[in-house]
Amino acid sequence: MLETDNLIYDLLGIGGEDALTTEPSQLEAASVDGKTPTAIVQPATAEEAAAFLKYADSRGLKVSIRGGGVHSGIGNPIERLDMVLSTARLAAITEYSPADLMVGVQGGVKLAYLQAELAKNSQFLPIETTGIEQGATIGGVIAANNSGPFRLAYGPARDWLIGVKFALADGTQAKGGGRVVKNVAGFDMMKLFIGTLGTLGLIYEMNFKLLPLPPVSSTLLIGFDDYQAACGLALKSIETGTFPSALTVLDRGASRSLGLPEQQATLLIEVRNTVQALDRQVRDLTRLCQEAGVSGPQVQSEAQAQRDLWQQVTNFPYRAQPDRNLILKISTLPDQSAALLSQAQAVAERLGLEAQLLSHAGHGISWLTAGYEDEDKAFELIKDLTGYVERGGGSVAAERLPLSLKQRLGDVWGTALSEGELKLMRGIKEKLDPNRTLNPGRYVAGI
Repeated sequence: MLETDNLIYDLLGIGGEDALTTEPSQLEAASVDGKTPTAIVQPATAEEAAAFLKYADSRGLKVSIRGGGVHSGIGNPIERLDMVLSTARLAAITEYSPADLMVGVQGGVKLAYLQAELAKNSQFLPIETTGIEQGATIGGVIAANNSGPFRLAYGPARDWLIGVKFALADGTQAKGGGRVVKNVAGFDMMKLFIGTLGTLGLIYEMNFKLLPLPPVSSTLLIGFDDYQAACGLALKSIETGTFPSALTVLDRGASRSLGLPEQQATLLIEVRNTVQALDRQVRDLTRLCQEAGVSGPQVQSEAQAQRDLWQQVTNFPYRAQPDRNLILKISTLPDQSAALLSQAQAVAERLGLEAQLLSHAGHGISWLTAGYEDEDKAFELIKDLTGYVERGGGSVAAERLPLSLKQRLGDVWGTALSEGELKLMRGIKEKLDPNRTLNPGRYVAGI
């Protein structure tokens, strides 16, 4: 381990004063699970980023890559942290071709800013994330493999990524994909980096395909007395061909936190289309409600009100303060959403915890947040739900937890992966980052 003065001198030699931060309050703000770095580096070019990584790797330093910092709490406790590599100065839109529906961006571009720029040409990137209000970057979204309610219509982030440029821990620069959808030369390396939480390399530039903004949309709000009826109507809306863009079921607590009318279960449906086709979709969904014996729906057609609502839904788990609050991301089959909501509510009530639940019932990703005073009860809630979900073939990841709970759990990613899958993942880590320079220990099974 280098002396601090020598480390700072060497880092200044790579990027200069503009690329280095050692101010104590900023170092503290960039800490990961209680570990504070000695320095933050902010490269302005891909070459500088690669040089910083190569230096760290050769000196045995441990590095965490940071975008907006929104998702820095995801994962197991990092084993050691010497340096944070920030993408704050790698934040340019490198290429934008509206006619080709393609955009190239650096990893530090904030997703909210990118969407605003694309909207000037009536286009958008069909990728969402928790934490967009807190400044989530596109590189962080890809690293965390985040998605939101509109994954139902557009699929996950990987479906829109067509090219990446990245740097490995030893400073090697490479790329995968390109500027067009049909990139067939070589292995599809870009998909390997999605969702790896910065444990394999730094993605510093990405190309995405885009879509035109939909002409009009409507959001339907429907109240139910139980989760089964709400999730049942959600799935039926898919089966009957009404083509919803998003289907989200909220429990009473989640509805209250979003300022919606309180029901045992509330189903939100958004449909997007041309004016004529949208009218037909709303009529068909209203008929499904009548057949199910529920009143409504309440229809919201004002564009800004809908955007505000769905942004709150997307950001739902990150609305609470992190202290004494847990966030679980739960993946199940869509037809298991109702049972999950019922089970989670029952466990929380038994333990005396006030949980809030939200399920994107169309694609099977659900969120649970809960405040707590007694850590033993919070621990029991996580273990109970993880066991229940994994027995059904799903998975639970503790998205955000205080350090003490992470340490008790041992692995915040659960135990859904087989030993064969873990062996393969360890092998990839060994090949691409043999010195465990990048985020050591934060990924599944301490990878």
